[in-house]
Amino acid sequence: MHIVHTEADGGKGGQPLRIINESLGMIQRGHQVTVLCPESAPLHALAQEAGLTVVTLPLKRKNVSNLLALRRWLQANRQRVDVINSHNSADTWLVALANLTLSRPLPLVRTRHASGLPRNNAGSRWLFRTACAHIVTTGEALRHQMVAIGVPLAQTTSVPSGVDPARFHPADKQAARQLCGLSANDFWLGVVSHLRPNKGHSVLLEALAQIPDPAIKLAIVGEGPHRTVLEQEIVRLGLADRVVMAGHRAAPEKWFPAFDIALSPSHDMEGVPQGVLQSLASRIATIATDAGGTADAVIDRQTGLLVAQRDVAALRDAIVTLYQDAALREQLAQQGYDYLCAHLTRDCMLSAMEKVFSDAIQRNSSR
Repeated sequence: MHIVHTEADGGKGGQPLRIINESLGMIQRGHQVTVLCPESAPLHALAQEAGLTVVTLPLKRKNVSNLLALRRWLQANRQRVDVINSHNSADTWLVALANLTLSRPLPLVRTRHASGLPRNNAGSRWLFRTACAHIVTTGEALRHQMVAIGVPLAQTTSVPSGVDPARFHPADKQAARQLCGLSANDFWLGVVSHLRPNKGHSVLLEALAQIPDPAIKLAIVGEGPHRTVLEQEIVRLGLADRVVMAGHRAAPEKWFPAFDIALSPSHDMEGVPQGVLQSLASRIATIATDAGGTADAVIDRQTGLLVAQRDVAALRDAIVTLYQDAALREQLAQQGYDYLCAHLTRDCMLSAMEKVFSDAIQRNSSR
């Protein structure tokens, strides 16, 4: 099948990574993939670098000019496109409206990655219940949001962003620390994510400051607009000797094996965070907050430790618990790894998305 992804602008976080990872996997399975997005979207350059076919279209805003540009492309390519997968509000609306003008509308699948509650008005209800053939979410929590605006659960599917175990996998801890420039004998906490306020780095720093043991250190891997604030907080909390700001790393898979504990302190409404999946795949004990769909992967006391969002004391206590109990760390790391391999790999994601797309195409052709 020929799958077309549209994106208005999903920023630099997990959304473009999901689109690229899924697209490359679908191509490996024999499908054709095209990405439509504005040149200003980070996805544009990232998808090109990954070798995907990218078409530049103005999809960032809902207006007549952008609608006509998309309609022209759809009309010219209708015979060779099977399904459209949209990823933001603006591009979903543009595809839905363009479909109204086509003699043979294309099945539209909307993936909701992370956002607040969808608006419960006539327009949103039409968009999600009628214009979209199916709604995919990256976690169960986001899926159940759709019920509030009357979307039947049968019209939704949770498909977490599966991780590639060929890329993220267990590796030697000391070799990883040497490669990453981390001290060999300290106890390293690690967080890998975009630096935004809702990712919870500030809460983690507060928790670390309440643990006086200088051997417990933290590596923050990632870049983003919150970096300066975090650097100021590190100094204010007296953590300059215990925190490494590693910045953006093109190969985060090299960092996870260096950690004793990986953390996801997010208080964002998102699907299952990429960093959580990557830490589980690396067989590293994981502590995460109950944000969004995280609980789909981190089952408390089974595949990791789950704590409340923005709860400094709970996060501190979870860190201390795993610091003091090496056997529990190893148990959670292994159980988390086993669970991921069974349920949350890239192959799991690809198979689920193939079914969603195939079902949408079949329903559309039977109209």
